[in-house]
Amino acid sequence: MGLQASLRRTAEHSMDQLLLMLVIINPFAQVLYLADLMNELSFRDFVRVHLRASLLSLGIFLIFTLFGQMLLQHVFQVQLASLQVFGGIIMLFIAFRYISQGAGSNLLFRGDISELAPQISLPYMVGPGTIWISILLGEIYEPYISVGIIFAVLGINFLFVILICLIFERVTGRRETRLGKYFAILMRTNALFIGAIAMEMVVTGLKASFPVLGEAQAWL
Repeated sequence: MGLQASLRRTAEHSMDQLLLMLVIINPFAQVLYLADLMNELSFRDFVRVHLRASLLSLGIFLIFTLFGQMLLQHVFQVQLASLQVFGGIIMLFIAFRYISQGAGSNLLFRGDISELAPQISLPYMVGPGTIWISILLGEIYEPYISVGIIFAVLGINFLFVILICLIFERVTGRRETRLGKYFAILMRTNALFIGAIAMEMVVTGLKASFPVLGEAQAWL
C-alpha cells in the first residue's frame, strides 16, 4: 500500500513538472512566431525542420539534466539559485513582451533550410526557464524519469505545432485570420502564467541565496 502511494505521488509530481515545462516552452507562442515559416515552407519541409529543432533541444536538455549540476559547480562555478534568479528576470521580460507586443513579425529565419533548426531551437525552445527546469529534474528524479519527462514535453510540443501547421494549410482567408487571433489570445493568456512562474523563480532563488529573506518572512 505504501509503495502504491509513493508511486502515485511520484506520478503526480512528475505530471506537475511536465506541465510546468510545457507552459514555459509555450507552444502557442511558437505557432505565432513560426507562422511565416509555415507559409514559406512546404508541410514536409516544415516537419523536417521542426523535428531537427526538437532533437537539438532534446540534446541540450539532456546534457543539463544529466550533467547540469556538475557544469554549474565546476565549469561555470555558479549556484542553481543564481541561474534561477537570472532566468526568472529574463522570463519576466519575455512574458511582458508577449503580453504588450504579441508575437510580431520574425526576422530571424534566414538562410538555407538546413540552418533553420538551430534558429527555432534557440531561443524558442531552449531558454533560461527550460534549462533551469532541466537541471531541477536531474536533481529531483532518477535519470529515466527526468529523461522521460523531457521526451514527453518535446513530443507534445512537436505534435501540437505540426497539427496546427496542418490546420493552417486547410484554412484560408477569414478563417486563417480568425485562427491567428485565437492563438494570439492564448499566447497572451499563457504569458500571464509564465510571468507568475518567473516571479516564483526569482523569489525562491533569492531566498535560497539569502536565507535571511526566508527568516524575515517567517517573522511576518
